[in-house]
Amino acid sequence: MNRRQPLLAACAAIALTLAACGGGGGSSGSGSIPGTSAGPTATPITSPSATPTTSPAATPITSVSASYTCPSATTSSGALDCTKLPIGDLRYSTSGPSQGEVYLCHAPTATPPNENVPWIDQTNSTWNMLAKLVVQGTNTFTGQFSVTVNGASRTIAGDDLPTTYWPVGTYPISTSDPVYQYDRNPNSVIAQNFNFTVPSDPTENATPGCLSGGPIGVTITGVEVYDAFDAAGYDANANEVQDDCHGHPDGSDTYHIHGFLQDCVPDAGSPTQNSSLLGYAADGFGIYGPWYDGKVLTSADLDECHGTTSPVMWDGKLVTMYHYVSTYDFPYTLACYRGTATRI
Repeated sequence: MNRRQPLLAACAAIALTLAACGGGGGSSGSGSIPGTSAGPTATPITSPSATPTTSPAATPITSVSASYTCPSATTSSGALDCTKLPIGDLRYSTSGPSQGEVYLCHAPTATPPNENVPWIDQTNSTWNMLAKLVVQGTNTFTGQFSVTVNGASRTIAGDDLPTTYWPVGTYPISTSDPVYQYDRNPNSVIAQNFNFTVPSDPTENATPGCLSGGPIGVTITGVEVYDAFDAAGYDANANEVQDDCHGHPDGSDTYHIHGFLQDCVPDAGSPTQNSSLLGYAADGFGIYGPWYDGKVLTSADLDECHGTTSPVMWDGKLVTMYHYVSTYDFPYTLACYRGTATRI
């Protein structure tokens, strides 16, 4: 199911045309997800349908302004600099996988977003994560999420609401929120049931698969993950306004992130601890955090699908296997599928 729906809003005060989220790579097939049920205690789902359901009431905690943070870290090419992250606008291919690009099944066709925002340096094609405004509001939800392994299959179910502490911004964006001048996202955060099955021990295909729009994975806390783009093929993390966990709802009221799993998913790693499993991709491979051997991995360390093969904890055992990595630089998570993806 492709839930990518472009959201266009005119900012009359400053004559800006905006596009609110809808990135994603999903895939078709029937479902299951490899991995372990590491993370929060799973709560079984009783309704596996993909239709929206009434969301539990959000619990406001506070409405203070938040700001993104960047770890003091070293990469293979030097210090991590979150003030000059490369922008991934239109860096995609529809003909096949390519290093530094996202392999999409179809080219985006929506209207480009407003890029006249203070945290984007158009001259140098970079964006400053530390200067980017964050949607106000810190709301919590009681989400449902479960991972069940049955032989060669792993079934993942949830309602797209976080199961652990995860500060969700206030949506629709209020007119009093400073980010409103840049993004007037009018969508709400509503529970969206998903239930899919993937191989418990996925295998790599000879030819990588393309991302088709919508969710490409889920975090171990139950939040859907979309690809790096908005509906126009522009870098969603750089251009779209999001909450403190880099999340926001699209036109179908589906809350999701476009990367940065390491910011709000527990056990994301540190200089002295390799990152653990943070999520599952739609082809069954794990999505891990960026920390490895005391450094933060970047796209330069990964293959064309934004993954690598190294020792990781998988189903409670240390194994050497292929996995994707959530990084601070574009394309943030998956750039293509190494395995056979299923629809989330």
